[in-house]
Amino acid sequence: PASMRRRFNDLAKARGIEFQRLPTPDRSPSRRPVRRPAVPQWAGTDSNGRMSKPTTILDIARQLSVHKSTVSLALSGKGNVSAKTRDRVVTAARDMGYEPDANAQRLARGVHDSLVCLFSGGLDVGLTTEKILLVQENLSARGLDVPIYTYAASENGAGQLAQVRQLCRQRPRAIVVAAQQIDPLVLGQIKLYQEGGGVVVSYDLPLAIDCDQIIFDREDNAYQATRYLLDRGHRRIGIGFSRLTGPAAGSEGDPETPRMRGFLRALAEFDIQPRAEWVFHNATYEKGGAEMARQFLALSERPTGLCIVNDYVALAFMVEVRRAGVAVPGDVSIVSHDNQPIAAYCPVPLTSVTHPAEEIARRVVEALLSRLSGDLAAASGTVVIRGALVERESVADARESPPTGSRRG
Repeated sequence: PASMRRRFNDLAKARGIEFQRLPTPDRSPSRRPVRRPAVPQWAGTDSNGRMSKPTTILDIARQLSVHKSTVSLALSGKGNVSAKTRDRVVTAARDMGYEPDANAQRLARGVHDSLVCLFSGGLDVGLTTEKILLVQENLSARGLDVPIYTYAASENGAGQLAQVRQLCRQRPRAIVVAAQQIDPLVLGQIKLYQEGGGVVVSYDLPLAIDCDQIIFDREDNAYQATRYLLDRGHRRIGIGFSRLTGPAAGSEGDPETPRMRGFLRALAEFDIQPRAEWVFHNATYEKGGAEMARQFLALSERPTGLCIVNDYVALAFMVEVRRAGVAVPGDVSIVSHDNQPIAAYCPVPLTSVTHPAEEIARRVVEALLSRLSGDLAAASGTVVIRGALVERESVADARESPPTGSRRG
């Protein structure tokens, strides 16, 4: 306000402060500052280097003052668009950093012939991840787009179902399912995808839908491990599992289920009854091995032979019991599962039954490519893959004579 300015000036004069009036700027047309056009920020960042929205067809249409349908037709090469307009649109799209929306293109065309989606009920730091990456690598080498979708099974399965629905909205040519820890709710959505003409191939555990399946025979792996201990004279035999939670626990989708069948089948051939305290349920990997060792060391009567799933659990178990003075294989013999590279480098190299990840991945790729290039209506097939026992130093002959049970047949 004017009164405040007067008071301020009076105070300044009282203190000996003088002000000089600045010259009025020349605002004649010849002296006006030149306005530089703003640099367009279409390429993904704003003037401060922050991420910006991607350029759309509508942005190009506004820049050129044309309808967005004209831009769409010009970019697709379709429709009655003049060569001059098409060149303008293409140039503007390039200058503005426009990239087509792949999802929108797939929805417009229908099924995307080069898209194959991989879905898993969970990943780990071991063979589950190794197998799905091998499948992805093999299919990608054949020019296919192969994204991986995964969502760990929960109590109600809603998250996994939402993930599969999102996957199906991409309209892939095929879906490859790693059938471990798959929630039953998901199967209905996959069947709907099949009914719409989609191709499904599954691997790992049996999946309750009609499709080509590559099954890893975990029952046979556990049978081989147990039978090897029996043939070496052991009759007091236990087994260690990694604990599984969620809706698949205890079902055919639980890897423990077929393994337990193989373990019991081998014992039954020698008329041996399993002992509940020698069936260990632990966490996964090294933590599970240490947990299993604590349970084992607390037993008043211990088994002389153990089948342990997997090599990392067996390694941690071995280290912990040896620290407690238990000799491997002198006091307890161990047969592990998977035969990953670590098995050969344990303090006592592990006898282990293989989990042939590369063969499984190869057969999955073969089944998928055969289905895509052949008769889509042909009957589905099942391939069963079995492991093999690799002998090392973690098993010794039982010290005592077999007290009960002898091989039948």
